[in-house]
Amino acid sequence: MWWSRRRPEPVSLPPAALTHLTELHDVFSPEDARQAGNRTGHEPHMVVDLLRPRPWLTLVGPARELPGLLWRTEGPGLLALLGEAGPWVYVPDVAALQRLARAYEHLVRAAWQAGVRAEGHEDGSLLARLPLPDTTSAHGGDLGSVHQHEAAFWKLAHQTARSRQEAWAAHRVWP
Repeated sequence: MWWSRRRPEPVSLPPAALTHLTELHDVFSPEDARQAGNRTGHEPHMVVDLLRPRPWLTLVGPARELPGLLWRTEGPGLLALLGEAGPWVYVPDVAALQRLARAYEHLVRAAWQAGVRAEGHEDGSLLARLPLPDTTSAHGGDLGSVHQHEAAFWKLAHQTARSRQEAWAAHRVWP
């Protein structure tokens, strides 16, 4: 490994901090949701990241109440931050978390190789948060591919949330 030999990290790979799981909270009960909200309610992108794939939800109240809202509408789950600059996600299980983490890693790698910079990205784009290398060190990645990876990430996040919301609603229906 390059860090054990004191060599600079290869420019073609993003730093692990951009793609590894940075924070994880179990939200298996209303009390867990309250505690997670108290610990994460100050995070600047949490509300936007968690509501973007859930257009059917509206948060009325402070950000710290969002994990509770998610618990009530989707059931128990995991609240996680993907990478230092990455998105917040709420998923029902580890398998869903792994799928979203892989999709996010594909986005980060594509952006890293393309040398995409934050300028010119619409508000809410994950690309605007990434500390990417100077475009002079880029390896010729395709900007269109980078945008496709971001769209794929959000589509998967939406599908995961919608599927879980529907399953939880069906589970809670009393005969």
